[in-house]
Formats: sequence, structure tokens, C-alpha cells
Amino acid sequence: MKKRPAAILSVNLLSGVVILLAAHGIVRSVLSAPRFRVDQLEVSWGGAGAAPSNVPAERYRLLPPRSIFQVDLAAVAGALQRRYPAAELEEVRRILPNRLVATLRPRRVVAQLRAAGRYYAVSQDGTVVAVGQPSPWPHLPILLLEDLKGPFRVGQTLDHPSFWGACELLAMIRRQGGVAGHALNSIRGQRQALTATLDSGLEIRFSADQMDAEWQRLMELIAQKGDLLGQARYLDVRFEDPVIGK
Repeated sequence: MKKRPAAILSVNLLSGVVILLAAHGIVRSVLSAPRFRVDQLEVSWGGAGAAPSNVPAERYRLLPPRSIFQVDLAAVAGALQRRYPAAELEEVRRILPNRLVATLRPRRVVAQLRAAGRYYAVSQDGTVVAVGQPSPWPHLPILLLEDLKGPFRVGQTLDHPSFWGACELLAMIRRQGGVAGHALNSIRGQRQALTATLDSGLEIRFSADQMDAEWQRLMELIAQKGDLLGQARYLDVRFEDPVIGK
């Protein structure tokens, strides 16, 4: 009678081992099932909320083919970012039983950076999205950032303190459709100051950390003096009493 608990324990342990082996066998059977085997990656263009793209999906073979459950999504994402450095990866997902789908979207180009005698298209997150060219792209604002060295490679992310301030100022001007009807030509970033140059040649100077207040000051100044932009050579709105150069 004293040996019965040990016997019961042995039976339970044996049952657990049998169940574990059976479960392992089921997992192996699922992983090796032909219906779950994926042999290609589908890459489509669009992104969340974007209109369907007319660009056909690209397909890449997976070598060797493998179970969809064994695909390393992080590794796939890293490979796609290296292959498409100018694009933003939206997602990589498994679609049962045997489809692996990735969605990319082009980065939104907001300006062109001039450095080392070339012009580089850049996105709003500071990613270089095109090889530098010797002449500027038309109708795309130019960023001139102090002490920024080139050349740059596609996919490289800018690390410059003036870039984010320039993007903020650019966004303000874009929301207003320009400045009193004038388009933006360039933004120069120097230390803590930003200078926006309009298509009329007028320069407007802002501080990098007070742009909201200074933009409001500019709007009030334009409202008070409607012909100001046609007469001035530069405006410095960093002061409560803006400096007007004629």
C-alpha cells in the first residue's frame, strides 16, 4: 500500500510524456504540411488609408521555402528596408495558409537639401529619398543648413539640429498656401535662426524656438500693412517690434 503513490506518480509522468510527444508530433506535422509552405514574398505599394496603387505587386522567392509559421518577420522587414531605402515599410504579415505579404509606401518628399554642390530630396522624417543631382528640382523648397556636410546616400537619415525647425516652418507655410500669396523658395538654418526666402526675394527671419508666436506676429504685420511684402527686402519677426528692411 505504501508504494501506490509512487506508482500513480509514474503513471501520471508517463501519461504526460506521451501527451508531450503527441503534441510535438502534431506541431511537426503542421509545420511540415505542404499547405502551410510559403515560397515567395509579395510586396505591394500603398499603405494604411492610401488609395490603391496601380503598381503591380512584386514577388520575391524565399530560399529555401519554409512553413509560414517559421518565417522571421523581423528579418524580412530588415531585408526590405535595405532593398527599398527610400520607402517606408507599413507592415509584413502572414496570411494563412501560405501567403507572406509586405506593404510599402513612398516617403513624402517635403524639400530638397543642398549640400556638397548637389541637391537631395528629403522626406518629412529626414530620410534622403533620391540620389543627389547637380541642379535643383523645380517647385521644391531648398534647405540650406549650416555646417551640413555631404554627400549623402539614399536611405540615410539626417542628423542636424536645424532640420526639424526648418520642417516646422515649412509646414506652417504649406498650411497657409504660402505667405500672402507668395511661394517659398528656400529656408536657411543658421545656429538658432531660420530665414525663409519667398519667390519675390523677400527674406523673413525667425528664431528656431519661438516660431509659433513669430508666425502670428508676421500674420498681424501683413494684415496691418498689406503692401509690405512688395516693398520690403527682409523682415525680422524675432522682435516684438519687427525689423523691416527696405
